[in-house]
Amino acid sequence: MSDLAHHLGREIRKLRVERGYTQEELSDRAAIHYTFLGHIERGNKLPSLLTLAKIAAALSVSLSSLFKGAGR
Repeated sequence: MSDLAHHLGREIRKLRVERGYTQEELSDRAAIHYTFLGHIERGNKLPSLLTLAKIAAALSVSLSSLFKGAGR
């Protein structure tokens, strides 16, 4: 998958771990399936903008913060 997918996955995983959430907890908060979240975190899937917005809200961060450092 793309560098962007890998960057987003790493950033989401970092934020999830900082908050002490399991993948199951974050996926429940974001209303997505936990296996899909796992694919996103590994960079295997690039989620839609709507899904990214749900994940950002579940992590209590701005959508733009998920892209922090992307493209460097």
